[in-house]
Amino acid sequence: TLEGLELVGQNIVVFTSLFDKKNDQNNMYMRVYDASDFSPKGRMEKIARIPAEKSRNKGAFDVHVSPDESKILVEIEEPRERKKDQKVAKEKFTVKVYDGDMNPLWDGDLTLPFLDDEFRRESLRVDNDGSVVLIGVKYVTKGEFRERKREGQSTYGYHLIVFKNAESEPTDHSVDVPGKFLQDMTVSLGTKGDIICAGFYSEKDTRGIKGPFYMTLDRTSKEIKQQSFGTFDHDFITEYMTEKEEKRAEKKANRKAEELGVEWDYDLREIIRREDGGAVLMAEQYYMYTQVICTSNSNGGQTCRTVYHYVYNDIIAVNIDPQGNIEWSAKVPKRQHTTNDNGYYSSYAVEVKGGKIYLIFNDTGENLFLKPGDKIRQFELKGKDALVTIATIDGSGTTKREALFSPERREAILRPKDCTQLMDDRMFIYASRRKEYRFGMITFQ
Repeated sequence: TLEGLELVGQNIVVFTSLFDKKNDQNNMYMRVYDASDFSPKGRMEKIARIPAEKSRNKGAFDVHVSPDESKILVEIEEPRERKKDQKVAKEKFTVKVYDGDMNPLWDGDLTLPFLDDEFRRESLRVDNDGSVVLIGVKYVTKGEFRERKREGQSTYGYHLIVFKNAESEPTDHSVDVPGKFLQDMTVSLGTKGDIICAGFYSEKDTRGIKGPFYMTLDRTSKEIKQQSFGTFDHDFITEYMTEKEEKRAEKKANRKAEELGVEWDYDLREIIRREDGGAVLMAEQYYMYTQVICTSNSNGGQTCRTVYHYVYNDIIAVNIDPQGNIEWSAKVPKRQHTTNDNGYYSSYAVEVKGGKIYLIFNDTGENLFLKPGDKIRQFELKGKDALVTIATIDGSGTTKREALFSPERREAILRPKDCTQLMDDRMFIYASRRKEYRFGMITFQ
């Protein structure tokens, strides 16, 4: 299984995993390639393992690179355990930190300062000094929940927890704004300077988004230095809705005595830093759900199976100036819905060059000439009009979409989440189909 492709200096580091049935363990491997010609540097090496009895519950690996590309973090998640009498304890997880040449720096089990049932880990980062920064949500106790709910206050808060190494105690920093319900907070550490914290918010405990929030935190103390909150206007919210969809959304908001807002299920995928201290927030509507389908046989028995649905829809870009004001918001509509494939062929890849943002994703040719109010067509993996589309957002927020290339029906299919921007205006692209794997390059002039 491909676990990730990471650009580190002049190298592309490829991480893969393989479940070893004979020894009941999930192994992670690493190999380094030269970014200029993809020639391998050294052999494939095993760098981590997880004891696991079943391939369906084999744990997981995740990889992160520091902003200056000098450090690499490998996160190791143990298999899930189901014990009825197990007491609630503080969650532990394992990390390995390497330098840019994949030499080990430090590793160990890290323990969170909160109980497992009151804290949810959301993401990890590794800073340029090799420290691990964890972003998560702390929920209030049962005793506080009713009181806060009654007073219209948030029942949760975001925290940044920093681990310098495996031996030292972590430091905990709360990121909280009274009267605001922060959602999907993402952090950008940057090569230097302040930490950028951004996401979306609402002013009520609802499932709608009023707009984006933007903060800067002191790199050392993690104290909030600056904060601002924007609002999505009516035209942006209803753009690319059909007339029927717009009326339905307005009726729903009026019924709940709320302002019309953006759907709640957006993930802030990344923060693109501007040279002047501002940033562009890139978010994507994403959710998954399961469906249990049961069929009866002639003997009166029943067979059931679970179908996993992965939905990746519109992309939102929000350009924020150094003072935290929204300069423009842009929306790139798409519809991607697949089942039982972990969403490998959905989502998008991003390239930033010359004041423009390029988004690459799988789509249908019917969406090439979309206008506001048009119905957006669903991308079909096996569709005869499948297309790899490139959408361009310029410096003023104007978007356009074009056909990048049209794969043959039996060719490998682009996996956008595994595509990586290189330092020399190129993008490394990766595609797969069954046991066929391909890679290539896109050059941006």
